Amino acid sequence: MAQGNWRRAVLLGGLVWIVAGLAGWSATAEEDRVPPASRAKIFVHPERLTAADRLVDGPSGPAIEIRSETVLVWIDRMPDARYAHPTEYVLISAEGTRVVKGDWWPVVNDRPLFREGKPPRPEFPLTVTIP
Repeated sequence: MAQGNWRRAVLLGGLVWIVAGLAGWSATAEEDRVPPASRAKIFVHPERLTAADRLVDGPSGPAIEIRSETVLVWIDRMPDARYAHPTEYVLISAEGTRVVKGDWWPVVNDRPLFREGKPPRPEFPLTVTIP
């Protein structure tokens, strides 16, 4: 009888360990996944930014360095989301192109961009001068 209880306890313990491991694995995998965007919106700021401008991810997020004259392209990967969600800042300058991951809308010099619901209409081509 005691041997049967021992086997049951070992089997039950192993099953609990496997289920706990799978639950931990799926939770971790779920946290690391970014849901695919069914659509994204791309915005181009019609004015070039300079090193004197202050670009911030959201109203109180981290500053994004602008080193020289830069064209800002902002990609809202989940435009229907109301709170923090994946966004990308594409910064194009004479030095090259940088992509910075973000969570909010861009704020330049304490002014939120692209929040009025209508995309700006920049004139193309946008040029960047080499200092």
